[in-house]
Parts: sequence; C-alpha cells; structure tokens
Amino acid sequence: MTNEKFDRLLSEIRREQLDDQVVAQAGERVWKSIAGTPSTADFRTQTLRTCDDFQALIPGYLEKTLAPARVLLFEDHVHACVACRHALERARDGEQQTVWRLETKKPSSRAWRWALGGAAVFAVAIAGFVFSSALNNGLLPGQHAVRAAVQTVDGSLYTGSGAGMRLIPAGYEIRNGDEIRTAKGSRAVVRLLDGSLVEMGERSDLSVSRAWRGTTIHLDGGQVIVQAAKQRSGRLYVATDDGLVSVKGTIFSVNHGTKGSRVAVIEGVVRTSFGENTTDLTAGQEATSSASVSKVPIPDEIAWSKNSAKYLALLGDFAVLQKQFAAIPGPGLRYSSELLPYVPDQTVIYAAIPNLANTLSEASRIFRDRLQQSPELRNWWKQQQKGSGPKLEDVLEQVKTFSSYLGDEIVFAVGKNGKTYTAPVVLAKVRQGGLDTFLQSANRKLGSNSSQTALQVVRNPWAVTPEANRPLLVYLNNDLLIASPDLAELQNAAMRAQQGGNSQFAETPFYQQIARSYQQGAEWLFSADMEQIVAQNVQADGGHELPPGIGDVRYLTMEHREVGGKTESHADLTFASERQGVASWLAAPASMGSLEFVSPDASMVTSAVIKNPRSIMEEIFKMIGSGDANFTEHLAEFEAKTGVNVLNDMAAPLGGEVTMAFDGPMLPTPRWKLIVEVYDPVTLQATMAKLVDSFNREANTQGHSLQMAQRQVGSRTYYAISSSGKLNSEIDYTFVDNYLIAAPDMGTLSQAIQSREAGYTLGHSSGFQALLPNDGYTNFSAIFYHNLGPVVGPLAAQAKASGALTARQKQSIDALTANSAPGLIYAYGETDRIVVASNTGFMGFDLGTLLTMGDNGPGNHGLFLPQMFLGGAVTHSSPQTQ
Repeated sequence: MTNEKFDRLLSEIRREQLDDQVVAQAGERVWKSIAGTPSTADFRTQTLRTCDDFQALIPGYLEKTLAPARVLLFEDHVHACVACRHALERARDGEQQTVWRLETKKPSSRAWRWALGGAAVFAVAIAGFVFSSALNNGLLPGQHAVRAAVQTVDGSLYTGSGAGMRLIPAGYEIRNGDEIRTAKGSRAVVRLLDGSLVEMGERSDLSVSRAWRGTTIHLDGGQVIVQAAKQRSGRLYVATDDGLVSVKGTIFSVNHGTKGSRVAVIEGVVRTSFGENTTDLTAGQEATSSASVSKVPIPDEIAWSKNSAKYLALLGDFAVLQKQFAAIPGPGLRYSSELLPYVPDQTVIYAAIPNLANTLSEASRIFRDRLQQSPELRNWWKQQQKGSGPKLEDVLEQVKTFSSYLGDEIVFAVGKNGKTYTAPVVLAKVRQGGLDTFLQSANRKLGSNSSQTALQVVRNPWAVTPEANRPLLVYLNNDLLIASPDLAELQNAAMRAQQGGNSQFAETPFYQQIARSYQQGAEWLFSADMEQIVAQNVQADGGHELPPGIGDVRYLTMEHREVGGKTESHADLTFASERQGVASWLAAPASMGSLEFVSPDASMVTSAVIKNPRSIMEEIFKMIGSGDANFTEHLAEFEAKTGVNVLNDMAAPLGGEVTMAFDGPMLPTPRWKLIVEVYDPVTLQATMAKLVDSFNREANTQGHSLQMAQRQVGSRTYYAISSSGKLNSEIDYTFVDNYLIAAPDMGTLSQAIQSREAGYTLGHSSGFQALLPNDGYTNFSAIFYHNLGPVVGPLAAQAKASGALTARQKQSIDALTANSAPGLIYAYGETDRIVVASNTGFMGFDLGTLLTMGDNGPGNHGLFLPQMFLGGAVTHSSPQTQ
C-alpha cells in the first residue's frame, strides 16, 4: 500500500459516520484479533509487559492456537530475550513451565468499551497496512517464506531430525525455522535474502528467521563466519542460547559450544550482549560469554574457513599499509606551545596533537596505490563505501582541507569546577586565510544531511545566541581558532586571548608538568591532573572510599614521539609520595626467571613481578571487608569447610613473579603456559589437594567432581587435575626449582623444561633482544610481548598447500608473514611512579597487538596489570567447537 493510498484511506475513515452498533462490533473484532480470544476472556491474558507474560503464551504458541498478532509479538520478544528463548526450548523438550502471575480484575466500565470502540476503526486501518506488509515479507504464522539458500556444500549438509533427517544439496531453499546441520569434516555457505553470506564450519547447526527487528541466525552449536551485507532496515542478528550478536554490515565469527560462546570481529563493528554485558567490538577484538572460554588469536579463529586465504590476504595488506604508514616522516617535535596559555584556569585534562595535513596526504597516496594492487583490499573498501552515511574518503578529504588552514598544533582542554567538568575547549593557530569560508561551506554540507546545526560560526562571542541543539561554536580571532559547545567557555577563552594569554593556570603545578613535556620535545601529548580528578571522587561517588594508595596519585602523562626515525611511546603515572596500597602491587624491576620456560616461538607473553602475594591478599581482604560487613564470617566459613587458610596456605607459598604465555602450535588447540614463582611447593600442593577434596564433597549432589592424579617421571612428579563432567578440561602442572609450571598437557610441560635446559628461551632470542629499549634499567617490572609470526606462518602454509590461492593472494600472505614483526610493551615500577613504554606501534599498539591480544571481554577493565595474565586464558579450549 503506497503512502498516498494510505492517506486517502485515513481521510475516508475520518469522514465516515458510524452508528454505535458498528463501533461496538468493531471493538469486539479488535479484541478478538489482539487477544486471540473473545472479548469476554480474562483481561490478564491480554497484557504483555514482562517475561512472565510472554512465557505464559508458550503453550499456545507450541499448539499453534495463538492469534497471528500474538505470534508476531511473541516471536519478536523471544528473538531478543535469552531467558524466554531458554523457556521456549525447555517447553519444546517437554519440561513443564511454571509461571506465577498476579490476578487482575477485568475492567468493566462502559467508558473503557466506548474508548476501545472509538479506536477500533483506526486500528482496523492500521492492521490492514501492517498485515499487508507482513504478508509481503512472510512474517505471518503459517507462512514458511524462504529466508536463505544453500550456496555451496563441501561434504554433507542435513535438515530435519530423527527419521525425517535428509541430505540437502546446494540450491536448497531454507524456509523460516528450517534447521540445517553440517556433518563432521563438512562445510557449507548459506546466502541470506539480503545478500549476507554465512559460512558454516563442521558440525554447525543453525536456522534462520525474520521478525520486525530484522533477520536472525539461530546458532545452536558450532561456528559460523558471517559476511553481513548492509542492512536497509533493521539489523542482522546471530542468537545463541547465551547471548545475542547484532550488526548492520561487517565480517565476524561466532563460535558456540558447550562451554559458551566467542565472538571475533574481522572487519567493522559488532555489538555483543552476554547476560547484562553489552559491548561494541571493532576489528581485531573478541568477546566471550564465559570465563571458561578463552580468547585466541583471530587468525586461528578463522583458519577453518575456506575464505581464510582471502582474510589472511586482507590482513597482509593491512600489515603492509601499517609499515608504510609508520615510515611516513612525522610532523616534527614541538619544544613549546603558543596555545598552552589560553586553556581554562581549572584545566585538568590537556591533549595536544600535531597537524596531520601532510601526513594524511601521504597516507592517502599510499592507500590508493595499495588499493590498485590488491583485489581483496578493493572489495573491502567498496563495502566500506556502501550506505547513505558520510563516506570515509570524503571525511578524510575534509579533514585534510581543514588542517591545511591550521598551525602545527591542535589543543583540547577540559576544566573542572568542584565536582563538575566544564565543556571542552579546542584551540589552534590559523596560518592562512579562507578558513571562515571553508567552515561556512562545510556547515552547509552538514546541514543538508541533518535537520540540526553541527557547528555555528561566531562573529562576536558576547553577541550571539547558540542554536537549540548545542552545536560546536567556532570563533576566529585574527590568527586563533577557538571552539567549544558551551558559550561561557568560548567567551572565557576569547577573553584570555584578548589579554594575551594571561591566565591563572600558568601558576599551577600541572602547567609546569605540561611545560616540562614540551621541553623534552612533544609530538602527541596527553596529560591529566589525577590529583584534582580524584579529589572529589569520594563525595561524588556517594562516600565510597578509594582503594588504598590511589588517593596519592598526581599526574598521568602519555607521550608519543618520533626521534631519529624510531618511535617512542610512554605513559607515566606519578604519585605524591612512595607508592602504597594498590599502586604498590607492581614491584620494582627485577629478574624474570619464569621467562626461561618460554621459547622464541611464543606468540603472546605477559610477565610481571609483584609485591608479596600475602600482603596483596591482606589488602584485598581489607578492601572487601570495608564494603561487606559479613566478609570475615564468609571467609571463616570457607576456611572451615576446606581446611585451607587463604593467607598462610594459598598466598604465603607464592613468590612475586608470574608469566602467562601462548607458546607452541596454535592448531588444533592453543598451547598455553602459566609459570608462577613458588617458595613453598609442599604447602601449595597440599593446599591444592585440600581444595579438590572440598570441591568434590560440595559437588557430590550435582554429579560433578574433580580428579587429581600424579605421575612420576624420573625424579620429577607431574600432577593432573581434570573434571568428570567436561571434556578437554585437564590442567597438568609440575614444580621446577622455585616455579610451578601449568599447561594443558604433559607434552607442553616437558617441552618448556627442555627449552630452558637447552637455553632456547625467549629472552635470549635475537627478535626479543632487538626490542629492548636503550635506558638505564637492567630489568623490567612487567612486559607484554606479541609476535604474530608463529601464528600466521602455519596458517599461511596451510592456505598455500590448499592450491586454491591466486597469485595476488600468495603475494599478500607473504607480505603478512614478512611484516609480522614482534612488539614489546614494558613497565617499570619506580618509587613514586609507574612507567609504561614501548618502541613499537603507536602507544605500543599495532596490528599484531590487536590480533594477538584482542579484547578483554565484557566486564573487564583493560588494566595492563594484572588483567593480561589473568584474562581467562588458563583453560584448555579448542578454537573450533567439536
């Protein structure tokens, strides 16, 4: 139905005169349509507000007795609600659903029925329009509209179940709710109606449905790689029994198994919802639904795909671009700032970036050259240019043009008055005329795509009325650009400019801190007055106390510069006095003997020396106890049940060194190692035995148990802990000198010990040595090392062996291997500061960092220590669900 016809229908309805009997009959029909029952039905069955309301419809849904309108509402809710999806599955399996409901009296007033009747006529017209739309899109119950088609099958693909199971070929049309499964060693590609491609790994089980919100791929098990087409309306979803993934257009992987789910993003942005945690992931990041599912390097996650060669080739192009971008000469160091005197008096956050006009021009040229050479990169770029939004190429061109009018530095500053942060202020010098005209033109272009004003050029800050939508106010004063979304901040900055930069900020210690950074040469600079930011925290946070030692923090300074063709990045967190409490947990630089168990073949290593574990545990107990009056009682109860004293039996035997590494083949399962310094292995082993016994006593009623076994090999004892209810859950460990080494199997343990004895260690490798900084330290407090080479090498060899690569893909994959250089981020715990630095990438982050480290997952805070080495990687998990 067209909009014109619909408007004409509404006009005819408004003009029509209806008698009371017609209105009453219409009301009866609407109630029957909405509720699926006569109007005399109990009113409580007609209100859908909570999950209980929707779960009460499950029996009728399964018996196919619900009205079409109810079915649409039910399916739309179940699509987005994990709890209701579980309830529906349990009901399908024959479990009885118990729903507690409040009794509600049926409304009986005559006014209610007249109001309903009056609305009925309009509702009938709307229902006709909606019904027509639903009919055309196949959304009505009983309509088994085609949702997708099988494009290719490599092996065996099935549909149906039991006696009705049958093989299906390429070209098979998948209808709403049809379930398809790949067999062992089989793969398939499914094409959705919108053009999206779903590549199914072996033993994967899925169905496809469509509701008002969009198309949903229901993944019951296995792994898929989705190349989502740009969605014209709604979103594309992948639903598992423990989460929901939604996209508009991107490439990503979803791996769902018994232990949980893992989502990895190859390109674009993906939104994941696991429980109450919703996270937006970008390319190179991962998220998992459970701590028992670890993250793996993304190249491993997609290795099974027949398109892995294409993805590896694309990563190779990115690696080449990264290396070429890094070789572009920087804009040079700045040893002073003309803009610093103009920032607000109460500035607590200061950021200064170089003018990147020349850098962007050269980067654009390099990118276009690579675009002409690589089909994979061209296809990827075409996907990025689809849609009605602003094109990245146009945005970059606008930024380049804008930057050409400005000086060599752009400053952002934020102040704080008491507990309230002020609006940001942007400052830049203007080096050539015509900026006013450019801004007016840019504003007209922005305004043509939106009803709201994005920026407003101000002639006189004291005689202007800002637009209602609070646009960015831009004021040009001779050779100075001042911008802020707040008029008062704009006026204050303009006043300081008229007074020649005479401000109170220049008299503050924070100003001196920033000035010292310029004296050493600044390129990218970020500074925060943590003392002022933290000062009001207790009052602003409802009286909650800060963790011990955090109240002494003073400044955070992050800098990135290029010196002599080499990059330097470092972040300094300084304190008013000697580090205490949480801030002191990172120990002073010391020798890391645990690295001797890590070979040069490692793809990711995190190592740290920490304060005495017993002292750390005592401080943790104190912090927990301050917020939980029952903590001491709960701790005593735990210790009584287990026979373990947490401080003396668990923390005291440990030393101050810990290393986590992925070392060895990543396929078919990642080989991880955990090395912990131990002073008292006898006590620690006795403690672990007590904990296993205690767990088994508590878990007897649930049918789960742990087994601890030991095996003597020569003079060394190996231990293994496994679960009776979980496959691939074994953890093996042994004690060597003053270290406990844990791994997923004995072979990995033995190899770690042999590598150490042979001197084949990471610390002595030429690749690691080349990354060491030239400074006055002989040791580190912590390191994060990554090397994509050991991951990419086997995958590249596997792809080449398939014989399906084009010459261009081989060249791109070779480029990925050649440009997969290792990187190192390191930290020093000094007396009154913590320094984190790197001489690779920007602030230590590059393609290798993202692909090996990924994302810390929902609910994690991304802390450098100890998150990296405790980030859920100590479980034995396969990168592919079996």
